[in-house]
Amino acid sequence: MTSQTSCNDADAGYFVAQTGQLVQSACSPGTYQPATGQSSCLSADAGYFVQTSGSTAQTQCVVGTYQPITGRTSCNQASPGHYVDQTGQSSQTACLIGTFNPNYGSVSSADCVNANPGHYVDQPGQASETPCTSGTYNPSFGASSISSCIDSEPGYFVSLSGQSSQSICGLGTYQPSTGQTSCLDASPGYFVDNFGQSMQIECGLGTYQPLSGPSSCTDASEGRY
Repeated sequence: MTSQTSCNDADAGYFVAQTGQLVQSACSPGTYQPATGQSSCLSADAGYFVQTSGSTAQTQCVVGTYQPITGRTSCNQASPGHYVDQTGQSSQTACLIGTFNPNYGSVSSADCVNANPGHYVDQPGQASETPCTSGTYNPSFGASSISSCIDSEPGYFVSLSGQSSQSICGLGTYQPSTGQTSCLDASPGYFVDNFGQSMQIECGLGTYQPLSGPSSCTDASEGRY
């Protein structure tokens, strides 16, 4: 009879953890082994992954993905508000304040877009922008603070949120205050005959006005506006 005179080294991608073994074991997903004759496998590094068993190498996470934990079988997509612009990364990069990104898997800082007029982004890593409240507006891109939202001026108003401009009060209306969402109708006995006015005008002697919101008064003698 012929006896075995030597043992075989475990192949790369495999290991033998105990003496006297008849077979070698494959490295499990998340681990790898580049060398032969080993008794254990190596965990994939952060920023890398191993998807299949019996692997001899780990794989870098591609741009747009990252992996903060060792021994993983896949990478994570960059979250909204973030991006990953290099391979083999263990973390994602947050978009700067004043910018936002609603998408997963972004690969560049260019994927972070400036806040639109009427909006702002006051924290890094945001997936959306915040609208200026009604009564305020913002004409600029890339605003990074709620203080960028400007109160409407007297004689003007902003009726909706997220606006890039204020609206002017029309004839027969006025607004004495800042930061308002509408204009006031001229009271009976008063009128407003120009746009963007901050006050109403009292009807003069010999005129009157019984209605709200007029742009002129009625001549008492003629009975007309």
